[in-house]
Amino acid sequence: MTRLKVGDQCPQFSVKNKDGKEIKSSDFIGTKPFVLFFFPNNIGYYCRSEVCEFRDAYEKFCEYGVEVIGASPNSVQSHNKFAERHKIPFNLVVDEGRKLAKTFGVDGFLITDRVTFIIDITGKIVLSHSALLKSTQHIEESLKLVETLRAN
Repeated sequence: MTRLKVGDQCPQFSVKNKDGKEIKSSDFIGTKPFVLFFFPNNIGYYCRSEVCEFRDAYEKFCEYGVEVIGASPNSVQSHNKFAERHKIPFNLVVDEGRKLAKTFGVDGFLITDRVTFIIDITGKIVLSHSALLKSTQHIEESLKLVETLRAN
């Protein structure tokens, strides 16, 4: 599937978070904007770095009224251990079989692509950012955009 782009409508989805709770796109659309970032797994320097950088900026996202969701194909148990070890305050969701990644067009050849989407309150994608080895860019670009959204 082709990667979703700015202007596309966010597809409906339902996935489990690290606690086994169902998280749906409809929980946010019409209520608040959200960041949905895809990362390959809970191991490896760049994955850990990206998730922890979103953790470090989480309060700023909250100040702007934006929720953060991280998605990878890891299990509930793996996400729980990872979140506990790194004190992750936001939802890490289980992308079982990489179905969510396929829906958003970020299911790479062997791994999920490192892509960040921001979905506005209406459900429209307002950011699609990809940078495999530059995890910091995901947070920087996301914060720039949510600051702009808040100003409007």
